[in-house]
Amino acid sequence: MPEMGDSTGGSRQNSHLLTARITYEADNSTAKRVVKDEAKGETIDAMRDFANSSIRFNKKMDDAAKLFMGIHPKDTTPTSHGTPAEQPETEVENTRNHYEHRVRAINTGRGDHSKPADAYGVRYAWQAGGEKPASGEGIKGSTKFSRKTTHIVQYTEADKGKTAYYSTCYENSKGDSGQWSPVVEAIIG
Repeated sequence: MPEMGDSTGGSRQNSHLLTARITYEADNSTAKRVVKDEAKGETIDAMRDFANSSIRFNKKMDDAAKLFMGIHPKDTTPTSHGTPAEQPETEVENTRNHYEHRVRAINTGRGDHSKPADAYGVRYAWQAGGEKPASGEGIKGSTKFSRKTTHIVQYTEADKGKTAYYSTCYENSKGDSGQWSPVVEAIIG
């Protein structure tokens, strides 16, 4: 049997099998045969792993030959990321510092703060003062993307008494936005 390099552990497997065969030939007991058969199985598995990795990463071998040998070629088709289907609800609460609002995107399908499976993160939009926007797209203040479903917005004392408007939407990993939540308002201070 040809020996393989140490990177696969093949030469250790091969020497273990040879030792087990020599021991079995000297003593034909059932226990020695079991040890020899286990060493043979381990060696065969190591050789298959070595052959599979050699074939899988061989750039000269085409996909049809790999399929014939039972090795599936690498999928080169890019996956499509559809826009998130769910529309979150937005929840706003004051923190201990009354010039901060904790904004949360609530997954309406599950009723908690987790993101749906098709969402990579949450886009937050907020505006202090002014007319109430019709939707999250109409908010003229700030926006921020976050992988977390909770975001803290900080204001100054100059904003005290103003009405802040908030909306959230889910985004996929390509930055495509789903539906914006209805606009929610909260008083600063």
